[in-house]
Amino acid sequence: MVTERRELRELARLRTLLGRARTGGVRALDEEELRALPALYRFASGLHARLEAQGTEPGTLEATGDLVRRTHALLYRDLERAPRSWLRGVFELLWVEAPQALRAEWKLLALTLVFFYGLAVLAYAAVSHNLELAFSLLDPQVVAGQIEQLRNTPAGEPFQGNFTFGLGESPQVAGWILAHNMGVALLFFASGLVTPFFVYMLATNALMVGTYTAVAAHWDQGAAISSILWCHGAIELQALVLAGLSGLVLVRAWIAPGPWSRTHAMKLESRRALRILAPVLPMLFVAGLIEGFISPHAPTAVRLTVAVATGAAFVGWAVFAGRR
Repeated sequence: MVTERRELRELARLRTLLGRARTGGVRALDEEELRALPALYRFASGLHARLEAQGTEPGTLEATGDLVRRTHALLYRDLERAPRSWLRGVFELLWVEAPQALRAEWKLLALTLVFFYGLAVLAYAAVSHNLELAFSLLDPQVVAGQIEQLRNTPAGEPFQGNFTFGLGESPQVAGWILAHNMGVALLFFASGLVTPFFVYMLATNALMVGTYTAVAAHWDQGAAISSILWCHGAIELQALVLAGLSGLVLVRAWIAPGPWSRTHAMKLESRRALRILAPVLPMLFVAGLIEGFISPHAPTAVRLTVAVATGAAFVGWAVFAGRR
């Protein structure tokens, strides 16, 4: 009886230490607790082995085994990991872990991009053939405003849409664009958790891109507005897709956890979702600078060069970065 009480007391103490170290790791423990942790680990391991040899009931055996596994993970978690600075950690996340996670989800990414750009091309083709369809595919007020801007554009001048602010306003506009795009990215991530809403978000933006460009093409301004939109859109649109994709990864873990429990599947997939989401902020930051300073003011040749360069950089990063 005394032995059983001691065993329960020691196991309870170990459980308490593990609870304290759940979020802060071993740094959450004081010096005395750190000295006690290995001894408690050895005690729990020995007790588990003895109970297993005695054929103890599965519930008790599983409880002690869980304590042993959790303590082992805590003690040896960083044993083979070399110390690294936070800057190195950010670099590893963005340059190694993020593209690896993205390549692991290449089928889902490819399906999303095909749907988005395929619908945009269909909208462009339909509106190019029949301008009236633009009022059905896009907000009629937006279409009417764009047509009025096109009609008021002087002959021979490139159409710039709403990108008519001066260079002195660019810093303020770039900041506003970054804040706005971050809100849209958050909305895309949330929509990924509700798949039909994500499909709706993708379709709405695809129809907007295709329709807006096609309306401009009726006034022979398709190339001019495309050079502006894709100057920053080559990475901005991809960033929004990644935000939604990270949400899809999480909801897939809940719907189809595979051999794991839903809780464990969500824990595993949350790491991959975080890695896919990690590059969204840097991408939107770069896109915001481009949209504020280059898209409205640079010549068409420069815009197209930036669009091709940033698009190629994204593809190169996604395909080749992080390969060991």
